[in-house]
Amino acid sequence: MKKEIEQKHNDKIIEQFSKQAVPFTKIKGHYDSVDTIISMSEVSQNDKVLDIACGTGIVSSEFAKYAKNVVGLDITNDMLKQAIQIKKKSNLTNIEFDLGNVENLPYEDNSFDIVFTRYSFHHFLDTKKVFAEMIRVCKANGKIMVVDVALENKYSNTYNYMEKLRDPSHTKALTFCEFDELFSNQSLVNHKQSSYKVDLELENQLEASFPNKGDKDKIRDIFKDDIDTNSLGMNVYFKNNKIYFSYPITIFMANKLI
Repeated sequence: MKKEIEQKHNDKIIEQFSKQAVPFTKIKGHYDSVDTIISMSEVSQNDKVLDIACGTGIVSSEFAKYAKNVVGLDITNDMLKQAIQIKKKSNLTNIEFDLGNVENLPYEDNSFDIVFTRYSFHHFLDTKKVFAEMIRVCKANGKIMVVDVALENKYSNTYNYMEKLRDPSHTKALTFCEFDELFSNQSLVNHKQSSYKVDLELENQLEASFPNKGDKDKIRDIFKDDIDTNSLGMNVYFKNNKIYFSYPITIFMANKLI
């Protein structure tokens, strides 16, 4: 039964991101603060980097400008096709992309100096298993980095309801408490955090999304109602007849002790 649930969810991810592959690369917000991630990682020319759920390889390709080698892994072939195009445009020769499942990473223990993922944890059914895999393939003294929406508890229900409408492959954005629990792993030390916001206009985001029929209007209504309440935790506001909002992103990082 568990395998059937996992397969259905993976199929949903592939369906959604096969559609989103091209629009994803055109959203300017997806390029925001990549330099902050690179700087915080302190990546060097001696490092081998793994980017899991790498999507279109936006961050993988940026890491490749500074690292010895980069491997990007994703479950959606159409996203990887876009990643390869970005790689070619950047003339990068030290990066490769693999098709695979993040819950069972196809790499040996202690293989990478930096194990990274961005905007992916809210799609995972079993975040603890994925996180354990990230730790497994990371070298001693290497870095684990997770970049994603992190919520205060009071925003969790409303935010996740909205995101599930917008993207049916969404599972749950973790709260700060849940991320703290993940990173409290006894194998990790030297914890660091940094936060930033991704500012977007609602209609642009909806154009790059593929919700179920009729749900776009529900999403619009949720955002309109949230202008005065901020129950989403996204600081929604109205300007020039358009709705704007911000995704609250946090970078979580720690070193693997053993």
